[in-house]
Amino acid sequence: MINKPFKVLVADDTQANRTLLRAYLGRLGFEIVMAENGQEAVELFESAAPDMVLMDLMMPVMDGFEAIRRIRTQHAQQWVPIFVVSAMDAEQDVVRGLESGADDYLTKPLSYQVFAAKMRNMARALNFQRAREDAIKREVTVSDAVIDGIVTFDISGSIVNLNRAANQIFAVGANELKGRHFASLVADDERPAFALELARCIESGAGKLIGRVAEVIACTPAGRRFAMELSISELPALERRLFIGVVRDISSRKQFEQQLADDAHRLRQYHEEAESEAELAKEIMERHINRGDVDTRGAQLLVLPTARFSGDIVLAARSPSGKLYALLADATGHGLAAAMSGLSVVNYFYQAVDDDTPLDEMVFAINESLRALLPAGRFVSAALACINDDSRSAELWLGGVPDVLHVDAHGELLARFTSSHLPLGIIDLSKEDCIAEHLSWNETGRLLLCSDGVLEATAPDDTEFGYAGVLGAIRQASTAPALEVLTKALGTHLQGQSAHDDVSFLLLDLS
Repeated sequence: MINKPFKVLVADDTQANRTLLRAYLGRLGFEIVMAENGQEAVELFESAAPDMVLMDLMMPVMDGFEAIRRIRTQHAQQWVPIFVVSAMDAEQDVVRGLESGADDYLTKPLSYQVFAAKMRNMARALNFQRAREDAIKREVTVSDAVIDGIVTFDISGSIVNLNRAANQIFAVGANELKGRHFASLVADDERPAFALELARCIESGAGKLIGRVAEVIACTPAGRRFAMELSISELPALERRLFIGVVRDISSRKQFEQQLADDAHRLRQYHEEAESEAELAKEIMERHINRGDVDTRGAQLLVLPTARFSGDIVLAARSPSGKLYALLADATGHGLAAAMSGLSVVNYFYQAVDDDTPLDEMVFAINESLRALLPAGRFVSAALACINDDSRSAELWLGGVPDVLHVDAHGELLARFTSSHLPLGIIDLSKEDCIAEHLSWNETGRLLLCSDGVLEATAPDDTEFGYAGVLGAIRQASTAPALEVLTKALGTHLQGQSAHDDVSFLLLDLS
C-alpha cells in the first residue's frame, strides 16, 4: 500500500477501462479523478492538481498525444509522471507516446502485477520528491528567517534564489533577480573587476571572495548605492556546484563609523586648540606671576601643581624701603578655574609692594578686589607677611591657611602662628579684621609657609605628611638647600604617588 495517498488522473473514453483502473488504483490506495477525453484531462489537470496521470491515446475531442503535450507545455516547471495506457502497442506508437512527454508506456490489456509494481515504484519516487520538496521548503523557511541576505548562484554566476532578507536589501520582488548574474548586484564602476575575480574564485574554489568577508559597493535595480558586506562559500555535496553569498547592508554602520571619525577629528582639533590655548594661558600667567625684575632676596619659593595650572600662588618682593613682602595664596579648586581665582591678587600685590603699603591695608584691598570679582562659592585662603630686616620684626596675617612655622637656624620649632581669619573673598572685612600679628627675633631663623596640599599628601599606607614631615625635613636643611630637602622628603613619603592637591612652599629668612 502507499504510505501517503497520491491523486491519479485517469483519462480514458471507455467506461470499462475507467472502471478497471479505478479498481486497480483503489486497491493500491490511490485517490482517483476521471476524464473521458483529452480536453477534459487538461482541464482537470489544472483544477485537481493530480500527482500522476494515466492517459489513453485514442480519445475524442482531443487525443492523448495532444493532451500530454499541452500538460507538459503549460506546466514545464512542475514534474508530474504521465503513463500512457493504450492498446496501441506498435513500436512507433510507443516512441510517439514517449516523445510527446510521457514517462512510461503500459499496453492493454493490463497485467495487475506489472501495473501494481510500476505504480508502487512511481509512488516511492513521488514520496522521495515530496520529502525533497519539504526539505527545500524548510530550508527556504529557515533562510527567510535569517536576518542576513542569502543569495544562491551557480557556477555561471546566475542567481538561483534569494531569501526574504536579500529581496528586502535590494528592494525587489521574490523572483525579480533570479537568473541575473551575481555581479549585477555590484555597482557599475566596480562590476567588471568584481565579475572577473568572482569567475576566478568559482573556477579555483578559492580567492579573495571565497571564504572571506569583503566590502563592496552594491546597487539596487532602482539605482540606490550602498556599502555591502559580502561572504561567499560553496555549498558542499550537491549534484551541481552552487554557491551562497551572505550579504549585509552596512551603510548605517559605515555612516556611524564616518560620524565617529568626524567626531574624533573634531575632538582632536578641539584638543589641539585647547592645548595651544592652555599653553599660551600658562605662559602668560607665569610671566604675570614670576616677574624677572623683582627683588626676592631672603625668600625661597616652590609650587608643584597637580594639573597644568596651579591654584596656589606664591609671591615675594622687596619694597623700595627694603621690606620683604610675601604671599602664599590657595584658591578653591584645581586647574585653570583656581588659577584664575588667585590671579587677581597678583597685580595688586606687586603694586602695593612698590608703594610700601602697610600689610593691613594690603589685606583689606585684596579682599575687596576678590569680593567684587569672585562668584559665590569661590574664595582664596592666604598668608601674607611683611619682614623688616632692619628692625628684626615681621607682621603676619593668616586667613584659612595652615600654620606658619618659625624655626631657628637648625630647624627647631620656635613658634607657630595659626590662622584666625576666614579666607579672603568670603565676607567684607573691617579694619580690625585686617590687623596683623607681630613677630620679633634676636637670632637668625626662618618662617616656613606651606599649602594644605603639603600637609595632606598621603602615602600608600594612608598616613599624611603633616607638620611632622615638614619639621623633620627642615631639620636636615642645615646640610642641603631647604627646598630641595623638603621636596625630596615629600617625594619619599608619597612613594611615587601623586599628591592630591597643589603643593607650595615659601621659606622666608629672618636675619
